Amino acid sequence: MLTGTTVPVFQHKNYRIKDIRLKTHLPGWRTFGMSGQSEGNPHDTPPSPAYLGEVIMKRLLIILFASFCLGPHLGLAAAPPDLPPDVKTLRVNGYDMAYTEHGSGPPLILVHGSLSDYRTWAPVLADLGTENRVIAVSLRHHYPERWDGKGSDLSLSEHAKDVSSFIEALGAGPVHLLGHSRGAGVALLAASMHPERIRSLILADVYPLKSLLPNTAAVRAEMEKRKAVSRAVLAHYERHDPEAGLIAYVNHIVGPDGWDNTGEAQRERLRANTWTLLSLLTDPETPLECAALSRVTAPVLIVTGDRSPPIYAYSNDAAKACLPNVSEATIPDAGHMMFQANPAAFAVEVQFFAADH
Repeated sequence: MLTGTTVPVFQHKNYRIKDIRLKTHLPGWRTFGMSGQSEGNPHDTPPSPAYLGEVIMKRLLIILFASFCLGPHLGLAAAPPDLPPDVKTLRVNGYDMAYTEHGSGPPLILVHGSLSDYRTWAPVLADLGTENRVIAVSLRHHYPERWDGKGSDLSLSEHAKDVSSFIEALGAGPVHLLGHSRGAGVALLAASMHPERIRSLILADVYPLKSLLPNTAAVRAEMEKRKAVSRAVLAHYERHDPEAGLIAYVNHIVGPDGWDNTGEAQRERLRANTWTLLSLLTDPETPLECAALSRVTAPVLIVTGDRSPPIYAYSNDAAKACLPNVSEATIPDAGHMMFQANPAAFAVEVQFFAADH
C-alpha cells in the first residue's frame, strides 16, 4: 500500500507540473485525488482493487510522460552504459566522455588515433604517471561506447571541440596535451581553438591535413594513395561488411599480413572501434590554417619514429612551419606506433619535455 508518495515538482521556464501525491486510502474511502485530499464520504463503499490499480497506473503514466517531455529541458540524461571499473566519464558537449587516470602531478591528457581508444596508451601509462596526472581519453563514438556508425557527429572538428571542452570541464588549469596521429590532428585543432588551455603540446606524427600540407608532387602522390585506400576500405562498410573493411585498413597500415599477425585480443579492440573509420575521407579535408596555429604560443614537441611513413614527415614539417615554439624528437627502432614499439624511449622524451614546461 502506498501512503503519501510524492513526486517532486517539475519546474521549467515553459512548463510547471505541481506535486502529484499518490495516496491509497484505508477501506471506506471512495476515491483519491491528485492533491491527496480525500474525495467522498469515508463511510461509502470502498473502491475495488481493480479500480485502485487503474488509478495508480494513470498517475504513474502522467509522471512518466512529464519526465519524457521535460527531461531534455531540465538536463536529465539517461544513465551511461556499464563501464569498466577503472573508467570515469565527464559530460562535455552533451556527451559522456570516457577516460582513465593514472599517477599524480600536472595533468597530461592523451588523445588516441584512428581505430583506438584510451587503452592504446597502456605501454607508457606507468612511466608517464610517475611525474604527471595522466588522463587517457576515449573520443566520441570510440570504445567503451558501442557505436553502430549512425549519426553525423563523427569528425575531427567535433572531437577537437570535445577535447577542448574536456580540458575546461576538468578544471585543472592549462594542461599538457599529447596526441598521436589522428589524435595529434585533434590536439592541434583543440589548441588552435583555445590556446590558453594548453600548457604544452606534444604531437606524435601529425595527422596529414590537406590545408596545411605543401602542394608538391610528392605530397599529392601520398595523399592520393591514402585517398584510394580510404575509398576501398569504406566500400566494404557501404556493403555492410565492416570486418572486411577493418582487415583492409589494418593490412594497409601494418603490411599485407598485418591482420593475420594480429592477436585476437587486439582484433577485438579494433572491432570495438571499427565504425569510427567512417570519417577516413572527410578528416583530411578539415580546414586548419597556419594563422590559427601561430596563436598557439605554448611550447610544442613533435615526435616521430625513425621508421614512420614519409607522409608524416611532410605533415610534421608543415605543422612545425606554422607553430612558433617547436622542438623535435625521434624515437629509435620505432615506426608510426612509436609509443608501443619503444615505450621507454617515448616516455622519456615526453617526461623531460613536460618537466621543462
